[in-house]
Amino acid sequence: MKVLRASLAASLLFVACSLQAAKPVKWEPWLETGGDVFPSLLIATATVDWQAEAEVDEDGEEYAPTFGDPNGWFGVNVSNVPANSVLKVEVQGDGWLKPSQVEVKIKKATEDLYITPKAVFNYEVLHQIREQKPVNLTFKVSLNGAVLGERNEIVTMHGLNDCPFWVDHGEEAESLDLSWMFAAYVNENHPWIDKILQEALQTGLVDSFTGYQSEDSEQVLTQVFAIWHVLQRKGIRYSDISTTPGAKTVYCQTVRFLDESLDATQANCVDGSVLMASLLRKIGITSYLVMVPGHCYLAFDTDAEGETTVGLETTMLGNDKLKPLKELPSMEAKLKKKEFATSLKTFKSAISTANEDLEENAEKFGDEEETDYQLINIQEARDFGIMPIASGRKRS
Repeated sequence: MKVLRASLAASLLFVACSLQAAKPVKWEPWLETGGDVFPSLLIATATVDWQAEAEVDEDGEEYAPTFGDPNGWFGVNVSNVPANSVLKVEVQGDGWLKPSQVEVKIKKATEDLYITPKAVFNYEVLHQIREQKPVNLTFKVSLNGAVLGERNEIVTMHGLNDCPFWVDHGEEAESLDLSWMFAAYVNENHPWIDKILQEALQTGLVDSFTGYQSEDSEQVLTQVFAIWHVLQRKGIRYSDISTTPGAKTVYCQTVRFLDESLDATQANCVDGSVLMASLLRKIGITSYLVMVPGHCYLAFDTDAEGETTVGLETTMLGNDKLKPLKELPSMEAKLKKKEFATSLKTFKSAISTANEDLEENAEKFGDEEETDYQLINIQEARDFGIMPIASGRKRS
C-alpha cells in the first residue's frame, strides 16, 4: 500500500509540474510587409511559386516553420503550440480579400510557428485602388475546435502605382529585397504600344521592327533610336516628382504606368525607363532596369546572345524640343534633317552617359552586399513569374 501511495504521489507531482510548466498558446497577426498592403505586389506575384525551403540563419538555426501557403503574404504567428494540435486560421479583408482559411495539424510541440492561409484576393478590386487609404484586415484563430480569439487590424492599403522594393524587418529577421517589383510596371502587353510603334515607323527611320533577326547591332540601335525619337516628338519631359508614399517598414516608390507618362508627357527616371523597356520588350529586345542609389536608367542588349549591353539615360528624353509627329509629313526636308540630327545627338549622349555609369559600377551589380545596385533583367523577372500590371486603359 505504501508503494502504491508513493507511486500515486509521484504521478500527481509529475502532472502538477507539467501543468505548471505548460505555457498558454499565444498568437498575433503577421504581415510580411508590416502594416502595409500593396495591390501591385499581390497582383504581380499572383502566380509566383516561391518553392519555399527552410531558411537557415548565420548561427545555423532554422527560422520558425511556416504552415499553409508558403507563398502567403500574411497570416498569424503562433507560439507555445502543444503536440497533436489542430490550428485553424481565417483571414478576411473588406471587399479586397475574400474569406480565406487553412487548417493544419501540428504533430510535435512547437515553440514558434507561422500559419498563412491561401489568400483569395479580389483582383478586380485591387486593380481599382489608386489612392492610399486605411482598410480592415480580420484574423481569427481556433485551437482544437475552440476559438482562441479574433482580431481586427487596421492596415494601410496603398495605391496601385506604389511599388515596394525593400522590406526592413529590423533585427527580427532578414530584410526582403523586392527590387524585381519594378519589372511589374514594364508592360509589353499595353494596348497603346502598337500605335506608338506604328508612329515610330512613320518617322521613316526604320521600315520594320525585327528585334535581333538582322543579327546586326547597328540595326538594333536604329530600332531603339526610332522609338526614342517618336517619344521625343510626343513631348515627353523629365519630371523629378519623387515624393514617396509613407510606409512603416517598406521602402516604396510611386511609378507611372505607360499611358500615364504619355498622357502627362512627363516621366521621372523610373517612369521613362519603364516606358522604354515596355516598347523594347514588345519588339523582342532584351531590356534591363538599372537601379543605382537615387536613380534608375535603362539598359538593353544589342545582340540576341547578350554579349553587348548598352545603357540609355532616359531622363534625357526631354532635352530636345521637336515638332509633333503630325507635322512631320509637311516639314521641310532641311528642318526634318536638322531635327533628326539633334535627336540622334541626344540619343548618343544618353547612351554615353549611361554606359559610363554601367562600367563604373559593373562589379557592384550582382554583389549581394551592394543591394543599392541592381540590374533587373525583365525576361528573368517574367520567368520567375512576375506579371506585368495592367493599367486598365483601353486601346486608343
